[in-house]
Amino acid sequence: MLRIIGILILTQIGMAQQVQEGSPYSRLMGLEIDYHVIDLPSVDTEALLAEDDTRATGKPYRYGYKHIVDFSTEDSGVWEETADGGLFWQISVTSENAYALSFEYDDFFIPEGGELYVFSPGYEMIQGAYTHLNNGNYGHFSTPHLKGDTAIIEYYQPAETQGILSLVITEIIHDYRDIMSFSGNGRDWECGVNVICETDDQYQGPINSVAFLDMGGFICSGAMVNNVRQDLTPYFLTAWHCVDGDNPSTFRFYFDKIASSCENTWGSAGPYAYSSDLVAHSDGISHSPGSESPGGDWALLLIDDEIEEDWEVFYAGWDATENYPLISCGVHHPGGTPKKINYDDDTAYGAWWDTASHGLTHWQVNWDEGGSEGGSSGSPVFNERFQIVGVLTGGAGECGEGWPDLYGKFYYGWNWEMETNRRMIDWLDPDYTGTLVIDGTYVEVTGLTGDLNSDDAVNILDIIQLANMILSGEYADNADLNGDGTLNILDIISIINIILED
Repeated sequence: MLRIIGILILTQIGMAQQVQEGSPYSRLMGLEIDYHVIDLPSVDTEALLAEDDTRATGKPYRYGYKHIVDFSTEDSGVWEETADGGLFWQISVTSENAYALSFEYDDFFIPEGGELYVFSPGYEMIQGAYTHLNNGNYGHFSTPHLKGDTAIIEYYQPAETQGILSLVITEIIHDYRDIMSFSGNGRDWECGVNVICETDDQYQGPINSVAFLDMGGFICSGAMVNNVRQDLTPYFLTAWHCVDGDNPSTFRFYFDKIASSCENTWGSAGPYAYSSDLVAHSDGISHSPGSESPGGDWALLLIDDEIEEDWEVFYAGWDATENYPLISCGVHHPGGTPKKINYDDDTAYGAWWDTASHGLTHWQVNWDEGGSEGGSSGSPVFNERFQIVGVLTGGAGECGEGWPDLYGKFYYGWNWEMETNRRMIDWLDPDYTGTLVIDGTYVEVTGLTGDLNSDDAVNILDIIQLANMILSGEYADNADLNGDGTLNILDIISIINIILED
């Protein structure tokens, strides 16, 4: 039977990077700790910035220097027995002149009852408690940016705890660009319009789909995407060159890194989703003739963490046809700044990334307002129906108007005669319905049968009846299918399309 898709409730599965309420043991007990301090080698910021200036396009934006280390609970730091019979471990790390430090770990395991914290001297900033709920991800873990150039890691477990903490610190990332704006120093130039300035309802879906992607030392942009089941499976689309050679299980996804006003060029990052799996990718930006990949530059991640309902994340629609799109906007995080939006009202050009590519693998967009730079990579470009049609590979990298950007065509990632890890159809249309165009959604869409007038057929009378329900407010909480914040004829059109596709 044909079905109209209605909306039920938000559901998610997966291991979250949960943070529990609590406070470091040393703070609770008022202890004066003589921490085991490790001073890391100095970082030449000027040399790194000069090197960044010559990096080729099609590379992720670097903000941090990675100290490759091997500090474990077995051979680094100090263990002590506490007065109550528990165990206490601590270590302190300094990387001089860092704006912030972040850590990546292997062999990570916290027994039930144990609590791990990362904090700055004087407890100015505290991360944690991390507990046994954070185990998983094949023993990988990471902790986010801690303000300043010194970080203290502290662990406590009570006497009755079974087992003991295990971790190996493998990377300590020295932020030399202040990517989280801890200093509060904004930039004196723009690269797009702060999204808080855009109040038109039709742009809110695209804006709320995009996230700041922190890969640890490098950043990109990307967007949450809808699938034909419309069940809020947390698929995240970005560029392959952003994730190539990195570990997606330690990625962080910030959906609310937004400036507080039109004039600000900095803003806090807010909460984040943590960890993902790479389910499909293009395996390169472009390929020489004779290679098996048809081109493009995309990667589809499945986020492991829970996407909180109050984040108001939009799962963007997409267009997997070959039709030349009329462009409306692009949303991105240039240089790691708060979320920006670009505007255009022209048809995109077909373009090559290079002359060895398989045909016109990219859309070329000449923005009427806005531009891109490092950190924008992986961001989506939307057509006039606010569906994703491409993913940013790169371009001139200039923020001034009139400079072209190249977006790998969504079409090229869709359905080629390749394995499931090299195409999107198996993930975004797992029932192989043949759908090539879909709108976005904020909420799960399922369960409402199409035969509303009970005549054993789905027909125009059912469409009229559901339209009346929408307009009368009966489905006011779940009928905004096109995600523009209002109930209108576009929602009815979306319903008609769902019926025709089904």
